[in-house]
Amino acid sequence: MNNEKAKIRVLIVDDEVHARDELQYLLEKDSDVCVINACCNYQEALDAIQAEKPHLIFMDIEMPGINGIKAAEEIMDMDRPPLVVFATAHEEFALKAFELDAVDYLLKPFSAKRVAKSINRVRRMMDLSSVVELKKNKAMDKFSGQVYTKTKLAIEHNAKATIVDTSDIIMACYCEGQLKIYTREQKYQCNLTLQDLQARLDEQCFFRSHRAYIVNIEKVREIIPWFNGTYNLIMDGLTVEVPVSRQQAPKLKKIFGM
Repeated sequence: MNNEKAKIRVLIVDDEVHARDELQYLLEKDSDVCVINACCNYQEALDAIQAEKPHLIFMDIEMPGINGIKAAEEIMDMDRPPLVVFATAHEEFALKAFELDAVDYLLKPFSAKRVAKSINRVRRMMDLSSVVELKKNKAMDKFSGQVYTKTKLAIEHNAKATIVDTSDIIMACYCEGQLKIYTREQKYQCNLTLQDLQARLDEQCFFRSHRAYIVNIEKVREIIPWFNGTYNLIMDGLTVEVPVSRQQAPKLKKIFGM
């Protein structure tokens, strides 16, 4: 990374001004890092995320209003979420942080060595992501001009591939480190990520209701208002309820004209 555009664009979210200043000082020791903004609460951070598209957020946990764990859950529901590093004085949230796929968990007071280690971890993840994106683009170039349909899906598992009509899919969820795809007759487990599956499905027919769930819009039977602006969905052929996050609730309302 040798130019401004290629730098890791970082947003700091912490209600303590001295913590923000100290972290910014340590981060900017690395010539590959550019701190684009420093916010004191999640609402400010949300505006900055939407306007400035950071690659990475360093976020405190105990803040006024919505705390960092809840904020991270909402951030992860975005279409292209930034990476998240928690930077906090509280050890007890570490397990929950890593369940949210946080890149790292820094404890205050920060040390230059520990911050640098965190940035190196982020850099490796971004480099890997760039390689994957390049391969995807090459694959798309290879098949450009050909008719591509998303009505069939090959679900690979245990060295076999089962072909499924996507219209038969009721929902998919990612839990316990495994993607599970539900039809009326069958539950499949496969090695895709939820993001990979979403890319293979018709966005006019499928809705990412939550960071861990995708649903077939045609299979939604009931919409139940839940807490804090969230909803639960009752799906045809399933007994479980599917959550809709607060972040995705406006999209749900638009789809169904609510």
